[in-house]
Amino acid sequence: MLYLQKFIAAWLLPPGCIIAVLALLCCYCFVKRSRLRYVLTAVTLALYLLATLPVAGLLVQGLERQYVPPVSVHSTGKVDAIVVLGGGAVSNVPDISGREALSAISMNRLITGLRLQKRLDVPIIISGGQVFADSGTEASVAEKVLLELGVTAEQIFTDTEARNTTENAANVAALCRKQNWHNIVLVTSAFHMPRSMLNFADRGLDVVPFSCDYQLSGQMQLSIFSLVPQGFALELSAIALKEYLGILALKIL
Repeated sequence: MLYLQKFIAAWLLPPGCIIAVLALLCCYCFVKRSRLRYVLTAVTLALYLLATLPVAGLLVQGLERQYVPPVSVHSTGKVDAIVVLGGGAVSNVPDISGREALSAISMNRLITGLRLQKRLDVPIIISGGQVFADSGTEASVAEKVLLELGVTAEQIFTDTEARNTTENAANVAALCRKQNWHNIVLVTSAFHMPRSMLNFADRGLDVVPFSCDYQLSGQMQLSIFSLVPQGFALELSAIALKEYLGILALKIL
């Protein structure tokens, strides 16, 4: 009964209900022999596939599997600093201290960076500014969290100006040149690492990628629910497509 409820709920909630309505419209268009029937069917099928976990998994894992974290953080060789890329922050919301908070993605990255910093005892750089007027300044919020978790102010460096990955790389490289640092461990979400590494290429830094914030299990288990459209799967597909588009833009521009 539990699984039946979940199955029905998936079709009653977006995107399932939207896909169901579009499917009915497709049937109607074929009955009426509308000129839009093939276009509408293609759009409906594309939306359905992107909202299923097998397709979302293929897209996301195609990114997440490109860079595997080192087995041991001490096997990375000489490390001058750990770099953590921001992934979003929200303003004017209650937090333990203050009125800004990191997004789940940002917090996952930050905690991984903090754990590495504790093991390697090197400075940590947080890169991420305020992207929109109603968003928080990622690096500033992250700095507050690090200080509360015991990292000394002398070991925290912030870049509050970067608004995208290209600016992350440029600003971090400039900071590292100023500090005479050459070897860094780059921490970001696994799906974001391929684009990040392209942005950090040719910046004069020796970069060791340390992926985190994995979105899917390394070995997905397929079931009947894998064929049911889910909002989570559609979101993952959108995230992955954004990364692939960004990678393509970096390679051709």
